[in-house]
Parts: sequence; structure tokens; C-alpha cells
Amino acid sequence: MTTETPGIHRSESIEDLHHLRLMALLDELVRDKGPRQAAADLDVDHRTLTASLESGQLARRMRVALDRALLDGAGSPAQEQRQRNDLLAERLERVEELAGETDVGLAAVQGEVAAHGQALRSIEARLAKVESAKAPPSATPAVSSSQPPSPPRRPRREFPELATLEPAADDEQVFGDAWPLIQEWRVLRQRHPHRGKGLDWLREEERLMTVELALLEDHGLTLPPQDYPLTGLDRNNHTNWRSTTLAETRRARRRRERLRWPLRALALPLRLWRR
Repeated sequence: MTTETPGIHRSESIEDLHHLRLMALLDELVRDKGPRQAAADLDVDHRTLTASLESGQLARRMRVALDRALLDGAGSPAQEQRQRNDLLAERLERVEELAGETDVGLAAVQGEVAAHGQALRSIEARLAKVESAKAPPSATPAVSSSQPPSPPRRPRREFPELATLEPAADDEQVFGDAWPLIQEWRVLRQRHPHRGKGLDWLREEERLMTVELALLEDHGLTLPPQDYPLTGLDRNNHTNWRSTTLAETRRARRRRERLRWPLRALALPLRLWRR
């Protein structure tokens, strides 16, 4: 039984791969340059080169020549790398040239901008002197009639949408178009009791609900005791119960007025008889 050493097989495999690489390089050189030129480049006799091609075996001199050519960068991979390096070098040179031209152009533009800026400042200074010489000391700039006067600024409140019972100095500016209703609403809230009876109470209740609905719906205000502007469903709830109260109060007021006329008709003969 024969014992084989793994290291020997590994070295033989490497040697075979190297031999194949050298043969491929030889084929490539012959294909690109022809046998004689390839032999001249390798510094070997062309008959030795031809014999190596035909037999597939490399003599010692042929192997040394191919190893030297391989180290010098012969073959397709090395040639392609050299070509890529040359292209990169050319691109780098073009970029450097463009950068130099850009720097020169940018410097020229900056110089022109600086010159124009200096000239503009000089013109502005001369114009200011001319205008100051023409304008009298007490002259005031005329206001163009085509421009409408700017509306007065509304004072700043955290929540200007909140209607308040307490008067403030800036109420008229804050509430704007709703200010007359706010004034009437404050008077009604102060003198109108929460509960009552009689035709006068019903009339004031009807008016109070009408004013509050106008403040809620027409002007988007929020009424006490709320301390934050109402939105969405909360606003709808406050509007709905006031609308319901207004409708019920209006019916009660009309019913009371209808009953009042017969009572007056009955009381009239009694007053006449007493006279």
C-alpha cells in the first residue's frame, strides 16, 4: 500500500496552476503579437516558443522568460489595470484643469461684484445727499391715498373668544362687531333672574336666549361659566339647549299674551262701573 503525502499533492496542484497561467500568457502574447514578435519580447528563440506551444511543455528558459513577463505586468488583467490607471490619470488632469479655470473665473466674478457694489454704494450716498438737500427740515413723508389705513391691532388676550361679564378697557376692540350685543347681554344677565314668572320675565328670557344664540352662532364666542373656547360637540350642546329654551319660552310668552287679552276684556266693564 502506497502512502501519499498531502503536502506533495498541494504543491503539485499549485505547480499545475502556475503552468496553466504561463501557457495562457504565452497564447495571449502569440495571439496579440505573433510568434516572432512574442519571441523577441520574451528574448527567446522563436523555435523554442513554437515547440512550447505545440507540446504544451515549457523549457526552463521559456518558463523563466514567461515568469519575468508575468512579473513585468504582461497579460490581460495587468493590461486592463494599466488602461484603467491611464484613464484615471487623464480624468484627474482634466479635473485639475477645470478647477484651475473655475478658480480664475470665480476670482474674476468676485472682483466684478465688488466693483459694482462699491459703485452702487457711491451712487446711494450721492442720492441721499441730494434728497436731504431738497427736503425741508419740517417736511413729513406724504401718505399715499391709495393705501387704506391699517386696521387697529386687537389687544392680546389669552382667549379673545370668551365673553366676559366683567368689563375691561379693551372690550370694544376685542369683541369688535359683537360689542353692542355684549353690552346688552351683560345688562340682561345682571337684572334677569334665573327663575321667574309673568309675561315680563318671559320676554326678557326670550331676549336673553336670542342674544346668547347670536353670540354663539354669529360671532363664535363662548359664554360663561366656560373658561376655554368651545368647539365641536360641546359648542353644539350649548347652542342646542339654548335653542330649545328659546322655543319653549317663546311659546309660553305667546300663550300668556293670548290669555291676557280676555282678562283685560273682562276687567274693562268693572273699571267703567267703578267710575
